[in-house]
Amino acid sequence: MTLEFEDVNNEELIFKNNISFITNGASKNPHCQAAIVEGDARNMDVLKGYGFDLLITSPPYPNRMSYIRELRPYMYWLGFLENARQAGELDWRAIGGTWGIATSRLIDWHAKDETYYPEYLPGILDKISRVNAKSGRLLANYVGRYFEDIWHHLRSMADLMDSNGEVHYIIGNSRFYDVTVPCEHIYRDMMLKAGLSKCEIRPIRKRNSKKELYEFDVVGWK
Repeated sequence: MTLEFEDVNNEELIFKNNISFITNGASKNPHCQAAIVEGDARNMDVLKGYGFDLLITSPPYPNRMSYIRELRPYMYWLGFLENARQAGELDWRAIGGTWGIATSRLIDWHAKDETYYPEYLPGILDKISRVNAKSGRLLANYVGRYFEDIWHHLRSMADLMDSNGEVHYIIGNSRFYDVTVPCEHIYRDMMLKAGLSKCEIRPIRKRNSKKELYEFDVVGWK
């Protein structure tokens, strides 16, 4: 329903129209059963046997954003955390975690031999490590560990998708100092290496931060 000009200050009418809009949209949702399965995105064997034809997700970006750190008040309140040590351990286990003890552990981190990196990624990591003598190596290890985790996830994901299944990864690129990390290209190349037959990068929008940063839909087909 379109509001007439004289109705713009009618809070009751505005509220009713908003509720109508939400309920009409919700009524079109498919009727099916949902399942919540706890697991690790780097090894999703717990989901084997289900079969999936569509995956839509927005993973953490490699931008040193710590979800555990930002959510600590709620995690303590709900009883998932009791002390800072637990928060640091949980952040270390998370993809892209870099807070607390996770930061100190990154200094001595090394990629596993079985990890696949696109041929240009080690050069990007080397550039990051050289930009700043104090924290360059730490940030390079952070990015390297992030993509090692993503590689394990993508291999596990490819094993779960049905033939002709379609995946969408909403991901933004990153920038450390003056070094751009083309996350969308790295995702695409890793997805192809993991077993998808075709991938493409679709730009979505410019982000409201640094001018070089964008978001993309990296689409792949089994």
